[in-house]
Amino acid sequence: MKGPLEDIKVLDVSQFLSGPYCTTMLGDMGAEIIKVEPQVGEALRLYTYINPNLRSVLSLLHRNKKGITLNLRMPEGQEVIKKLVEKVDVLVENFTPGTMEKFGLGYDVLKEINPRLIYTSISGFGRTGPYSRKTAFDMIAQAMGGIMHAVQQEDGPPRLYIADTLGGIFGALGTLVALHYRERTGKGQLVDISMQDIMFALNMKAMLQDYITEERLEKLGKDSLLDIRLPLYNSYKTKDGHIAIVALTDRQWRRMCDVMEKPELKRDRRFINGFRRLKNIDALDAFVEEWAQTLTTDEIFDVLDEIKIPCGKVYNFEQVRKDPQLLARNMVEEIQTKKFGTIKVPGILIKLSESPGSIRTPAPDLGEHNREILKDLCGFSDEKIAELKKKGII
Repeated sequence: MKGPLEDIKVLDVSQFLSGPYCTTMLGDMGAEIIKVEPQVGEALRLYTYINPNLRSVLSLLHRNKKGITLNLRMPEGQEVIKKLVEKVDVLVENFTPGTMEKFGLGYDVLKEINPRLIYTSISGFGRTGPYSRKTAFDMIAQAMGGIMHAVQQEDGPPRLYIADTLGGIFGALGTLVALHYRERTGKGQLVDISMQDIMFALNMKAMLQDYITEERLEKLGKDSLLDIRLPLYNSYKTKDGHIAIVALTDRQWRRMCDVMEKPELKRDRRFINGFRRLKNIDALDAFVEEWAQTLTTDEIFDVLDEIKIPCGKVYNFEQVRKDPQLLARNMVEEIQTKKFGTIKVPGILIKLSESPGSIRTPAPDLGEHNREILKDLCGFSDEKIAELKKKGII
């Protein structure tokens, strides 16, 4: 079973992370993805030559895709893209806005060739506004979306590429919405995704600033709204690690007092209700921290789970890969590669009961499907393909 998008063809001319993540999600659901790279390989592939540990990332981002090489700077390469656009449903790119236009491959040109085309553009700042032509990467979007300030990590690079990955996810969502609209109207359209937009929209701390007054800060405490601290909502050190615990309601707090064997805290005026616990949040956390350090993470996880207190073990990289819940949901899958043997990749994120997605192939070798795509979709002869190779187009 190929999946619910098996009738959709996608031309992926993106690189690095956001665009490829978008097309990976579509490919997992059955779409045929044609991944276009320069003759030397896209940037991520080049990094794998420098750091072999990154090789598995290729199949994480380019699984379920067919790979071709193409020089987009040459007129002949641009003509091949136009030929492919006649046959595909979607084009995904993540260049700085204006780059595809320089190649003669902007949306205004391509929609004349295929009016049903969904043209998905993912960039740092989107295609409008004063920063639209500014080159951006994940860290730039996080910085200018206020995320690095919100998580108090302004003095170094972010540890997770959330702007890129979420840019890919919203790119896939926008593509699917546009495809649905096309089903009703027959019209394609441009999907414009800004990573800064996404970071700002998810930055609840920035949005709360409109509601923070000096009077409220004096009443609730300087950190209460700026840091969105909640009682009891924290991660605590245990004998052998850390555990995240959430006990926000009065009932949950009383259960915590019992399990910590401190029933007197239920009558303590400092913690009698949520407002009081917020005012005395440091003292509350001190009690929980002291208790947590007397037990292992597993012991706390089991006892809190039994009394219905939400909690979670703070996993390291090795632990999360072995989590029984993730394994039960097939979120760690193995695929066979020609060069590197068996590698592990994350499984399918969206679980569908009737038309599930699947991981069918690893990342293609550089230019692995040149002949297949150019013959089958473009109708090129062997002689024409040989000519393109001789000219350095593929």
